[in-house]
Amino acid sequence: MSFPPSPVAPALPLTFQPLPYSSLQGRAGFSGFPSPAQDYEPRTLDLNTRLIKNPTQTFYLTAAGDSMEGWGIFDGDLLIVDRSIKPRLGHILVAMLEEEVLIKRYALYRGTPHLCSAHPHYPPLPLKNTDCQLWGVVRAVIHEYLR
Repeated sequence: MSFPPSPVAPALPLTFQPLPYSSLQGRAGFSGFPSPAQDYEPRTLDLNTRLIKNPTQTFYLTAAGDSMEGWGIFDGDLLIVDRSIKPRLGHILVAMLEEEVLIKRYALYRGTPHLCSAHPHYPPLPLKNTDCQLWGVVRAVIHEYLR
C-alpha cells in the first residue's frame, strides 16, 4: 500500500533576535499585589560569578575518557578547577601521577590514600611512594548536550 506524498513546508532558517528585556520571567498567575521582593531578584546569570570563586587560581580543563562517568564527568566535559581549595577525601582532583594528568576522586582504599575512578575497569591508584603533583580540585563540571 502506498500513500500519496504529503506536501512538506520548506524549513525556515532560524535567526536569533535580541530579547526585548535583559531577562524574561514568567508568572503562573496574577493575584493580589506584586511582592516587594521582586525588586531584589537577580536579572542575569553570570557563570563566572557563579562558578569561579578565586579567578587567579582557577583554570579550565577538558575531560577525556570514561573513567569518571559514574560521577557525572563525561568525555569532552569542561571542568572548572580551583587551585586554592585544600583537597579533602571525596573531592575530585586533577593531578599528575607518574607523568600522566588524571581526573580522579581522592579517597581511602584499604585505609590508604588513593586516586579512584568511577569505572570498574580502572583500579584505584595508590599515592604512597609515588610522584604525584596536585593541580587543583574540580569545582564544577559543564556538560553540553549539544556540541
